[in-house]
Amino acid sequence: MEDSLRSLRDACVNPDSFFATPQADLLRLVYKEFANEIDRLKRAYSIREGQISVSNETPSYVLYQSNYDEVNRTLVGFLSLRWIHLGQYESFVSSQPPEVKLTIESFTWIRDFYKAIIVEPDTLYALITSIITNDLGKDPQLAFDYYNVTGIDISDLNHDAILLKACQAGLIRSLDRLPIEYKNHLIGGIELGATFNFGQLAQAENVPACLSGLKRMKNNPICFQLRFMEQILDIAGAAGHMDSTCAKKLIQPIFESYRNVFDACQNLTAGSSNLRNAYDLILTRRANWLHECGFSFLDVNIADNRALLRLLCMGNVTTSERASLFEGTWNLIEEDTRESLIYALNLDGLSGEPAVQPTYVPALLSRIKEELPLTCALRYLSRVMDLSESVDPSVLVVERSLLGVIKNCVEGGQFNADPTILESLEVPEGVFALKE
Repeated sequence: MEDSLRSLRDACVNPDSFFATPQADLLRLVYKEFANEIDRLKRAYSIREGQISVSNETPSYVLYQSNYDEVNRTLVGFLSLRWIHLGQYESFVSSQPPEVKLTIESFTWIRDFYKAIIVEPDTLYALITSIITNDLGKDPQLAFDYYNVTGIDISDLNHDAILLKACQAGLIRSLDRLPIEYKNHLIGGIELGATFNFGQLAQAENVPACLSGLKRMKNNPICFQLRFMEQILDIAGAAGHMDSTCAKKLIQPIFESYRNVFDACQNLTAGSSNLRNAYDLILTRRANWLHECGFSFLDVNIADNRALLRLLCMGNVTTSERASLFEGTWNLIEEDTRESLIYALNLDGLSGEPAVQPTYVPALLSRIKEELPLTCALRYLSRVMDLSESVDPSVLVVERSLLGVIKNCVEGGQFNADPTILESLEVPEGVFALKE
């Protein structure tokens, strides 16, 4: 390795030379800078959707001679940044399915966006820091470390909120290596992420109230831009534990959904849209996409249609065939279940009328290909979304995580064997995710 590449900060001064470094050396250089953070990711949980890579060429194998899901996911996100910088489109999309492969035009849009942001070495260093630290909240030890420092148990919070708490307690030391303005930019993005997740909006998993934090970004565009770019790279690496050779998850339909999120956020921060209208842009564009594919048009202004559109987004439905499965099941489920879902899926999260955010429900719905399991999933979701008990009047959003259901029931195969197993499951406890 050249002398100029002995430290990551020095390497960022000449990004062309930095990203041209052989991949294994590049990964070791990143590890040298972020050893503590990457070691934490060895303990992080992940959602598995297929065959896990056992290759000895994965990023974590280069570093540890063993495979760790979240290490591979995070570092494939970093390698995706390398492919973007070098303009290596074929590497970026190499094993993506041909019918949904990211187009060269979309890759160029991402590359142009990246080049517009990365105008100095500190910005590149900050973006890499953001990539590495983004999912540290998935390490259960981080919540434990926070408890040891503060005496406060935060283990029931979502991983983004845990990360924010850890940053506020000074537990993420790599942020202290940044110039103060960039440290503030990243913490601002983490604060946004604690209540607003780009991917959750792309999948209509959250509710309009969750977008309220974007208003703070109005006068701080670099904070928003860094956060958005990091989220694009997070998706690019999301299947890194299954295939570390490319940005397997950032296919064209998913990129389109993130472009929609970008536009919705831009409209909101520019003041040209309110929370509901910005959110509904996501639903309207999904309706238009499916209509162009031959599916009947769904009107976001009709409560029944809008609820179904949210389910189609949460199920990552991008074809007319799958949309017809969801619509047929939607029309056949019991009327009280459907009415309950229509009501809950149309709540915005306003004062006096809190909404439920069912996190990880896309990991359930996106796997379903038949009517019976979808029917069972919708019945269960109607119970998850029900908020009949009273809550603090200041609460706007209650988060109920289906992570345990996915890990214990879906990944183990029980749901596939008997979808009615959901009927016997308790509803996850709610966590107050957003207050006035």
